[in-house]
Amino acid sequence: MTRVVLLVFVLGLSFSYCNKKADVSKDTYEYFKPHLNSSMTYSQVVASFGEPDGDLGSGIHIYYYNLDDGTCIWIGFADRIIYARHMSNNTASGQLLHTLL
Repeated sequence: MTRVVLLVFVLGLSFSYCNKKADVSKDTYEYFKPHLNSSMTYSQVVASFGEPDGDLGSGIHIYYYNLDDGTCIWIGFADRIIYARHMSNNTASGQLLHTLL
């Protein structure tokens, strides 16, 4: 009986942990960080993160995604990803928080 209770407890903890990892919103830095890589095409970026919220660029595309916490991800893109940055906001006065790529 003790083994059954212990097994149920361990399985419950495992499912709880898995569900917490799956709950990470796509609109968070924590989601972008492991899922974004420099070899992605524009189509792959859209498939992973959805359509960008806008484009700040004039010489190159600078696609941005507004995140749940009020910050943004900027992805500099020409025919490939040039850089990806976590910014304080989506304006020219935004401050760099993290460099993703």
